[in-house]
Amino acid sequence: MTNKGQSLVIFVILLPIIFILITLVWELGNLSVVQSKYENETKEAIIYGLTHKDDPEINQKIKELLDSNIEGEKTITFIGETLKINVKNEYKTVYRMIFKDKFDINVTYVGHLENENVIIKKE
Repeated sequence: MTNKGQSLVIFVILLPIIFILITLVWELGNLSVVQSKYENETKEAIIYGLTHKDDPEINQKIKELLDSNIEGEKTITFIGETLKINVKNEYKTVYRMIFKDKFDINVTYVGHLENENVIIKKE
């Protein structure tokens, strides 16, 4: 009996595992980029909203700003001098069936003016 082909068999067995790990890393990288984009767009909308808070149509303008840049369900709440924006979106991925809600995007930021500076905090 010869040992020819053993390396090939091991390679063929390990190839799907390597492929699964590479796609998982790829999906996590994409999720990280998308999450960062959602956070940045939400912060920009808060800055815009607080600097133009005297505009009577500011909620609609913030919604249009967010709609033009990101997808998902958006909740905009102005309470006194505080602006709260929540954005939820279902990130579609190959691994969604395995990890369930781990790939969903849920971003909430609260901002207010303090000494003419915009203070933004993640909630």
